[in-house]
Amino acid sequence: MAQSSIATTGFVIPPGQDPVSVFEKHRAELLRSRRVMNITLIVLFLALLIVSVIISRFYPERLWNGLPRIFEYFGTVMPSLEADKLFEGRAENGKAVPGSLLFWYSDIGKYVRLLFETILMAITATMLGVALAFVLSFPAARNLALTRWSNILARRTAEVFRGVPEIVIALVLVFAVGIGPLAGVIAIAIHTAGALGKLFSEVNENASMRPVEGVRSVGGNWFAEMRFGVVPQVLPNFVSYALLRFEINVRASSIVGFVGAGGIGQELNHTISFYNDDRVMAVLILIVLLVTTIDLISERVRMRLIGRENLI
Repeated sequence: MAQSSIATTGFVIPPGQDPVSVFEKHRAELLRSRRVMNITLIVLFLALLIVSVIISRFYPERLWNGLPRIFEYFGTVMPSLEADKLFEGRAENGKAVPGSLLFWYSDIGKYVRLLFETILMAITATMLGVALAFVLSFPAARNLALTRWSNILARRTAEVFRGVPEIVIALVLVFAVGIGPLAGVIAIAIHTAGALGKLFSEVNENASMRPVEGVRSVGGNWFAEMRFGVVPQVLPNFVSYALLRFEINVRASSIVGFVGAGGIGQELNHTISFYNDDRVMAVLILIVLLVTTIDLISERVRMRLIGRENLI
């Protein structure tokens, strides 16, 4: 009994030797090999960590000395608000009173318009990216691809799309299509397709194949198998990932504006370039409020779609 069970582990017991001692010897060899591998990986990790610290100059004293400068910068971008003028309206000449909130946000109309443009950019880019990721995800899944080459092509395409940062793609597209939101939308959509293509394909690989086999048994083609056998299983997760990506794309829409791709980021770059320090903080506060609001709304929608227990 012991001899047959030990034989299934992959080694042969020499004649005349105790099976238990042979097993213990083999087990000790495995533990020794694993210990050597773990030590090697730890040493390699520490070596890479030390090299990274040296290259990046991530020294504690350097970080400690630079920390006060962060607060100095925020001190320079804070507005000069005065308590007695905080809620003052416009003066007789129609201009906002210095030291009031109205003076700080005198361009609030332009900020709101650009924030709305940013949201529209994120929505459009997310819809385009989700559609392309949906198409890529089925051939990119190893268990669903029609051929090996279609799987390789789909996976490499998604890798290329997500391998280049949105701001780099936007910079190239600004030269191609000109300054404006179009370059930002296309850049974010491309990166979204690559990122979601990977996530969607992993969801597809975890889907049960029984519904697919059922559709195939009644004569359904590959498209019918995907439509009726896979999509109903994975759709809630697809929507959840798409909403999560929309949150990311709102932030990305604020960043690509730095290269002229539209949105509130373009105004933020303008205020930084012209040293309008108090306006920098005004724009940053609006961006943070926008992203926080969208995150909270998106979180509630995701919980309704896939259930709170699946998010824990």
